[in-house]
Amino acid sequence: MRTVIVGVGHWHAQMYADALAKLGASVLGTSDLDAEAGRAAAEKVRLPFETDSAALLDRVKPDLVFVLPRHDRAMDELRPVLDRRLPFLIEKPMGRTGVEARAVAEAAKKTKVFAASALANRSLAIWKRVEALQRAGQFGTLMHAHFRTVNGPPGRYRDWAVGWMLEPSISGGGAMRNLGFHGADAAVVLSGGKVPTVRGASVTHHAYKLPVEEFATAVVAAESGAVISLEAGYSYAAGGGDMEWRIAATGAYLRETRGRLEVRLADGTLEATDVPLPGYHSLTEDVLTRLKQGKPPAADVEDCARAGELIDRIYQSAGQGRTA
Repeated sequence: MRTVIVGVGHWHAQMYADALAKLGASVLGTSDLDAEAGRAAAEKVRLPFETDSAALLDRVKPDLVFVLPRHDRAMDELRPVLDRRLPFLIEKPMGRTGVEARAVAEAAKKTKVFAASALANRSLAIWKRVEALQRAGQFGTLMHAHFRTVNGPPGRYRDWAVGWMLEPSISGGGAMRNLGFHGADAAVVLSGGKVPTVRGASVTHHAYKLPVEEFATAVVAAESGAVISLEAGYSYAAGGGDMEWRIAATGAYLRETRGRLEVRLADGTLEATDVPLPGYHSLTEDVLTRLKQGKPPAADVEDCARAGELIDRIYQSAGQGRTA
């Protein structure tokens, strides 16, 4: 599998490069619209760098392109890939707003190419267990769910040379637009692929006094009446973080956190198992496998756009208005 990384200045580039190396795929070049940042990042991951992504794509003719754009440059980074109708995976959130993400999704769909989005938490074990319970008729009716992703302080983005993440005019928001994107996607999944209604939301900037929020929470409702709560924060005091996915139905209560899945069934049975943590290795492996087998991606650009649109509504409810 011949690959390139467009937008190598993104902090996830190292994760993809490591995953591709372990999977035996070749990364034949990198590029970035910011030549200085891109060259420095490429040196760190020990990959060749070119300033002109179009020339790189024409020379390499990759089987798959990893597009990791700065949020305000999503369409600009992706355009040369779309023009050549090359299969790709793009990092979320695909823009500063759901409006921008929707424009990217619509442009990608017109090409009819393999267009995956990097929603790594789709690989959490809880989803497979929900599907199995539904097939067995044991899940029942969804009542409520909760999705939390809290990682370390926001200063890490400056340390990683991506301080633009803390500028809302570039990033489109803080913890909710970034970390909360996975929870927003989960809420859309449980809402049958529709963007749920936002009942209330709140954000805070008081601890670090940054223009992007350090913590955000929201309550949304699916058409079925199920209530889903979301939390996202740059509020873990040290490295690492706190992640929890909870789904409650009349037939089962499921909870996954940091490699542990617990399922309590209506008959009182408790299942408790160690499960793999989601990550960029499993995401990359799944994308490569699906592309080789001619299957659609597990999460595509449409999924990414819907999550972005939900976050727009959350910010509006929290009084943030348009962040870009």
